[in-house]
Amino acid sequence: MKKLWLFSLSLLLLLCTACQQSAVAEVEESEVHSEKAVEIAASWAATASLVQAGGVYIEGEYMRFNYKGKTYRYMASHLDTKKEMRVELEKSVTKKVAKQFMKDQNFIKQQRRLAQVEVDGESLLQWSEATAKLVKSKKNKSVFEVRVPVGYTGEFDTFEVTYEYVRKSGWRISKLPEYKK
Repeated sequence: MKKLWLFSLSLLLLLCTACQQSAVAEVEESEVHSEKAVEIAASWAATASLVQAGGVYIEGEYMRFNYKGKTYRYMASHLDTKKEMRVELEKSVTKKVAKQFMKDQNFIKQQRRLAQVEVDGESLLQWSEATAKLVKSKKNKSVFEVRVPVGYTGEFDTFEVTYEYVRKSGWRISKLPEYKK
């Protein structure tokens, strides 16, 4: 009888734990909190910056070439195919946004590798230090106003960022940050 009681208690505890985890999963699916919104936006900003820099090159890998009057560079080996690029982008944005971003970046395929026009530039925006305020929310979709410090100037840029819950992936940006005045 004691064994049956211990077994029943163990089963009850296991069931309670499973129910608790299920409730947590439901909350994660139905709403994104401001801290998570900032985390995803900062991740996206870092990814976009990485892509615009061509990736992380290993020694001797950086190569450029001229094409139609412009200087291009091959993407670093971890980002030199469309599939690798999409996998990296989709860590923080939806498939649709990743596809549009790739189109907007005007990548070309040269010698079976992705390449982009060689440009320099770095953002002063400190996305990891941003704050987010929920503007509107409905099932599996939220819009935040995100205030991002501009360097150490004491000024902020404000963006509207739309998030969507993607099954099996979690919250992703479904509309790229839009600058607001």
